[in-house]
Amino acid sequence: MQICLFTVVLVLIGGGLGSCGTCFNATSVVEVDAHMKHYVFRKVRSPSLYSCASDCLMSSVCMSFNFETKTRICELNSNRSDLVAITPRPGFLYSDINHWPESLAGACSKTRCPTSRCQLDRLGRTSCETEFQGCDAPPSVANAEMHYKGVYEGAVAEYTCKDNFMMCTDRNHRVCQLTGNWNGSVGPCAQYSWDNPVMNFLMVVPCGNSMSFKVAMNITPTAVNRVTMDVRGGGNLLYHIAFRLDQNKLVFNSHFSGVWETEIMLSPVPLAVGSESLVEIQLDQGMYMLAVDGSSINNFTDRYPNEIREDVRISGEANVTSAHITI
Repeated sequence: MQICLFTVVLVLIGGGLGSCGTCFNATSVVEVDAHMKHYVFRKVRSPSLYSCASDCLMSSVCMSFNFETKTRICELNSNRSDLVAITPRPGFLYSDINHWPESLAGACSKTRCPTSRCQLDRLGRTSCETEFQGCDAPPSVANAEMHYKGVYEGAVAEYTCKDNFMMCTDRNHRVCQLTGNWNGSVGPCAQYSWDNPVMNFLMVVPCGNSMSFKVAMNITPTAVNRVTMDVRGGGNLLYHIAFRLDQNKLVFNSHFSGVWETEIMLSPVPLAVGSESLVEIQLDQGMYMLAVDGSSINNFTDRYPNEIREDVRISGEANVTSAHITI
């Protein structure tokens, strides 16, 4: 702690304002290794902590500031510590601006700019200029964690999908623009993996319709009955598989506009009660392919290639320990 305070003293002395130190004790209003995130609306380079405070005092928006001692970057915040939490961050100094003397703003201390920023020209004359007050908080994305440091021009908001979810856009970030908007779009985060789902569940094809995808599930039949898997779209069964354990048959078919098409039947059924099997369904180049425990069982031509595949339904008497879709 003594080393940190010594660093603060060095920064203050480096600002060339030692005389002010006799009337204002900066160390008493500065938090060491502390930072306010999310509310940074402007970043500037300042030679010292005092210069950073001066930049804040000349702004009608600034309520506090962060100062990085190594880079001498000054971050102006639009909030203060009694309203939002301050987070630990090594190498940063934090302070609420209401503790600092207005005289640090120089001639601007006598010029009021209620909705803008006071500026000094080379002759020391003051003027009020429009100041970018930052973007609003970046838009949230369902099932994603968002990380951002501030809302200043050029600030980046990064999104990370939660476990079992995938990003449906190539971009995973947005940037704050001078217009006050965050550019581009991100998401949604779509579920692609399920752990121990309750039987008779739906696996929505992530990120919309896809001409190719693969479904893999670990499934254990619990009774000599039927287990069915259906690729669905528009209320139709585009690809229907029925493991008829009660008949020792495997049936493939489609059900479209209320009518069952011609079925294909194989025997024996490649599942057994009480035994876990890896069942994989893959659609590729207009062909559905079924494999069980790594062995190819059947190839089934896609009868409705122009239909949108919305989800995969798993039903029957069985336990599923895991299931996921890759596209």
